[in-house]
Amino acid sequence: MQSPNIYSRNKKSGFTLIELVVVMGILAAIMSLGLFMSMDVYRGFSYRNERDVVVSMLQKARSRSMNNANQTSWGVCYVAPHYIVFRGTMCTPGYATNETLPASPGVAIAGLYLPGVVFTQLSGTTTSTTTVITQNGKTATVSINYEGTIIW
Repeated sequence: MQSPNIYSRNKKSGFTLIELVVVMGILAAIMSLGLFMSMDVYRGFSYRNERDVVVSMLQKARSRSMNNANQTSWGVCYVAPHYIVFRGTMCTPGYATNETLPASPGVAIAGLYLPGVVFTQLSGTTTSTTTVITQNGKTATVSINYEGTIIW
């Protein structure tokens, strides 16, 4: 009996060039789809983040008014490109007691312009107002009723 020669056998192993190209094409399509989806998620996050900043600034001012911090009213206004939490009944940009926070680039705010939203000392009431936040083609509305309730 003759022993088989393992070196003379015709072995087929590995991948062909066509198989590699097809797999690379499929991976490229999946990665490009993921890139577009992640960019959309980022834009949505940025948009929601700006709305949350406006709501938190309003809540901070209302809380300080209701707690009678510094025995005065508190309010919020938007003077491009900053949000301002201020003491008293009028927003004065550059005042030493103001707390400023920069707004995101490309955001448009309507409803927080001077004199701003002022919450009454101890009760937290205010005049009813609506703030519209527009960024990257998306719009959010934050409403404040006369009792000072912030609805978003």
